[in-house]
Amino acid sequence: MLLKPLSDSTIEATHKELWANAITQYGSEHNVPGEIAGDISEMTRGMFVLSIWARDGSTGNPVKFMNTYSIQESVIKSLAEIYCGEVIENFGDEIKTERRADKWAAFEKWALENVFAQFTTEQLTAQAGFSYQTTLKYVQGNPTFRTVKKGLWEVRDAKADRLAGN
Repeated sequence: MLLKPLSDSTIEATHKELWANAITQYGSEHNVPGEIAGDISEMTRGMFVLSIWARDGSTGNPVKFMNTYSIQESVIKSLAEIYCGEVIENFGDEIKTERRADKWAAFEKWALENVFAQFTTEQLTAQAGFSYQTTLKYVQGNPTFRTVKKGLWEVRDAKADRLAGN
């Protein structure tokens, strides 16, 4: 969720203000260095991308969303602080994508916290974050899950099964 509204008119006004400041500093728009002009354009583009994120429901991480549009790191940091209230210390940690192995490990951990509970395949799919077929294949081949009946799974206590010799 954005802390400040980010409409097209707000973005355009900010763009004009950045250019006005640059012109004041360098005397005319023709004297503004290309690097500064590029920074202004990148800031404007970043604001438009952030407005798309907000318009689409503000789901997910705004930093990752802006990064998918290849917005410059410095612009992402500025916009995240100004409009989202997020101070980014380590940019690499913010945009790090979750690996499949990490997702499966988190799913296993969750399962072990819910020993003896029963879940439908759809519930397991939602928890795992993978497709129905991928999740189904995973639970079918995993001793942590036991089929109760078609489409219903029980989380087994793997530790107790090992001690019992099963």
